[in-house]
Amino acid sequence: MNTIILGGFLGSGKTTVLMQLARYLTEHAGRTGTPVVILENEISKYGIDNQLLSRSNYTVENLFAGCICCSSSAKLSESVLEIRKTYHPQWLIVEATGLAYPENILHTIRDELHLDACIIAIVDMKRWKKVSAALGQFVSSQLHSASVVLLTKSDLVTAQVIASTRNDVFELAPNAAIFPVCATDRQPDSFWEKVLQFTRMEV
Repeated sequence: MNTIILGGFLGSGKTTVLMQLARYLTEHAGRTGTPVVILENEISKYGIDNQLLSRSNYTVENLFAGCICCSSSAKLSESVLEIRKTYHPQWLIVEATGLAYPENILHTIRDELHLDACIIAIVDMKRWKKVSAALGQFVSSQLHSASVVLLTKSDLVTAQVIASTRNDVFELAPNAAIFPVCATDRQPDSFWEKVLQFTRMEV
């Protein structure tokens, strides 16, 4: 079971990206087991994103146990093992809350459960300067250990902003592959193939 941790600040466009990624993985998955299971981490008891994903016919599990990167790592381990036992998925996508530290989730999945996992981080270029100035250390921690960083809302910013944001992100995540995207446009299969190459995971 390959695991992708999708991280990013609140409102960065994680769910839109997630739906495109899940569609690609589902269309190209093998024939055994469930192609993709999505684990939604919600702070409140009622999730909006999971309702949207379920209506799109994705298999969605929810974890309403606080932020899984810190206080509820045991619940995360329990949920992941139960998903593997129940669905035998080829892919598990963990959509972390916007307040999570994805690296902590990565350590839990890799070190405690011994499963292959990577981080795809989402950055909202329209709000990047404001968010990074106010929450620099937190934003840096979200990008740390990411294999891929997707810079969203490329249709809403100038080429100069794209270049500036890319440079800022490279300083914080020099080992990550960085791609500007417009989340409202469906990315071609070749794009997701390239993204997965940098995660070292194959469909």
